[in-house]
Amino acid sequence: MLDAKLLRVSVVSIDKECARLLADSRFGLVLACVLFLFALPVQGDQDSHTEQGASTQSTDSDYLPADNPGSIIEELEEDAAPKEYLFQFPGANNLFKPWYDYKARLSAEHGVQFGIALTHLHQWVDETVSPDAEDDAGAYDLNFDLVWVFRGRGTETPTTLGFQALYRDTAGTDIAPLILFTQAGSLYSSAAAYTEKELSLAQLWLQHNFANGFEVRGGRVFPITAYDFFPFKNFRTDFIDFNHVVNATIPLPDYGLGGFATYRPKRNVYFRLGTHDANADVEESGFDTYDGELFTIFEAGFDPGITPQVPGRPPSGDIHLSIWHQDELEEAAVDDGWGASITALQRFGRVTPYIRYGYADVEIDGPTSVADMFNIGIVFHEVFGQSNDELGLGYTWNDPVDESLGDQSVIDFYYRIHVTPEIAISPTIQLVFDPVRNPEVDEVWFTGIRTRIEF
Repeated sequence: MLDAKLLRVSVVSIDKECARLLADSRFGLVLACVLFLFALPVQGDQDSHTEQGASTQSTDSDYLPADNPGSIIEELEEDAAPKEYLFQFPGANNLFKPWYDYKARLSAEHGVQFGIALTHLHQWVDETVSPDAEDDAGAYDLNFDLVWVFRGRGTETPTTLGFQALYRDTAGTDIAPLILFTQAGSLYSSAAAYTEKELSLAQLWLQHNFANGFEVRGGRVFPITAYDFFPFKNFRTDFIDFNHVVNATIPLPDYGLGGFATYRPKRNVYFRLGTHDANADVEESGFDTYDGELFTIFEAGFDPGITPQVPGRPPSGDIHLSIWHQDELEEAAVDDGWGASITALQRFGRVTPYIRYGYADVEIDGPTSVADMFNIGIVFHEVFGQSNDELGLGYTWNDPVDESLGDQSVIDFYYRIHVTPEIAISPTIQLVFDPVRNPEVDEVWFTGIRTRIEF
């Protein structure tokens, strides 16, 4: 259920909580920027380019977009894009046509885009730490996404509302894939985000783009989709292991209160500074979890311009540096820490190679269990001629913070193909070498099948 505490908060209690948030200078600065955007004049006629629909990025802008794949904005854009597929059920076109016509009308007339998606993952592991440990896990992720460009639609200075509700649960097994790695003794999860979550208000934020290359976003946000750009980190469609999705050396918080400001002095250069509630919990309201303990991150990056970038779409190339710090979490008994990460990737035609390195300066009771991470791989596009099928192959080496544990290496593989316009199937394989908490075995295989249905 939606968080009842959030729905019952009184006006008086909101005033008290807001005052406490603003008292923290880092959090207050970001929130003040977001509140300021309401006083800005709207440039252009809101209905002057209705043919652009609810595009959350101006199609006339040459700036790189704000979001990672997996964000509300990028998922809606990708789901709305035309797709090639293997076959169509008889009569399906006529059945779904009124639905898609309604969505197109909302987009064109009111600047509203929305989507509903159900993603299911089932995983198996061939070796466990004990005979009575679980060797398979299944779960599904149901999400409703909505973006409303309610001011400045069709201009370079839109104001956007983002909303997401989600529900996650196990499916026919005793445990969820998120924790299957504990049964095999691996260092980190083989299936990020596939777990159990009550129906929750995941995201509710406001964003404003300025004509001078600045933009601000604040509210209830999901930091994973805003930082450490990596075009294959969407656990619903691409890699699913924790390191590819999250980057194991960066302890990005859960869905919760926070915000960021971005500046793009040139079309291919960006700087981003953000701060977030380090205790965020998707099942709790932000006012319940925030107590002044913050996660702060700064990023600088650019597209080297080796291949042309499509305006308003993720870059074909990206090199960026991320530097982060997390405060000590007293109640959770988590020490403070900081770290840095660098990523370089470039698409060449139908292939995208990438390389990533992350370092975390943390103690054993710090915010992450990985001290060093090296990640390299390649993704193939249009593998068998379908314009949107994709095959990813990655290798990761990790050095745990706990020096009593050895190093661990993992090979990750996935292949995604659209069976119908609405249904995508993805087999996944992970081979873990020398699982750090299962010294009796040399390697562990995780195999899985993921199905996504989008409307």
